[in-house]
Amino acid sequence: MKKAADAGRNFGALLRKLGKSGPPPPAQQDTVDVLIMSFLLWNCTSAKAKTAYQRIQQRVVDFNDLRVSMPGEIAGFFGGRYPQAQDRSQRIRAVLRHIYNREHAVSLERLNSMGKREIKKYLRSLDGIVPFVADRVMLLCFGSRCVPVDENLYRALLEAGACQDTDDLWELSSWLSRQIKTSEAVQTHFALQAWVDRGGRPIRAQSSTPRGAKTTSTKTGRRTAADREKSSRSR
Repeated sequence: MKKAADAGRNFGALLRKLGKSGPPPPAQQDTVDVLIMSFLLWNCTSAKAKTAYQRIQQRVVDFNDLRVSMPGEIAGFFGGRYPQAQDRSQRIRAVLRHIYNREHAVSLERLNSMGKREIKKYLRSLDGIVPFVADRVMLLCFGSRCVPVDENLYRALLEAGACQDTDDLWELSSWLSRQIKTSEAVQTHFALQAWVDRGGRPIRAQSSTPRGAKTTSTKTGRRTAADREKSSRSR
């Protein structure tokens, strides 16, 4: 319990230091659109995800066209050296196929008439889904208090002492969400993503000494050139 409390305090301190460092939340988007973007952002950077999304838009007519594309073809849309390209493409295809089999269309419009608990259950049951993607859709499309976590964010938080060691990212996301207010959830996600994009290094406390203020020198027993000159003049 003590370790969890320490991690909670460190997470809160991290968020205070990050402030509103992320980009402003995007306007409401189609749920499938957010789903695809979330898959591209999972274990990746915002810049690479945006580029990959633009490549997909240039190469397919719509998301149904993406659904019938082969995994290798989808991976090719991302560009060279994209992280986990094959696994990512297989998961995207599996999710879109599962949605189509359920809805007879590549659409999640039916979720708008469901309660949040039902929506969460639906998303988490999709073939190929990962915690980061399901939680990000819940956050951005349905206003749930979520902190989407992928392996990149997990490692950064662990290094910063802002979470405990775990192999369950669903549970970690749930724990993180309890550390914030619902009204702060979207901004928290974007601030954390921007932090991870920058490398996710622990933020060190800055010196409290104002700029331009003189600091007290530490005596080392060594005389400086100015001291020696002053001493020689006084003789």
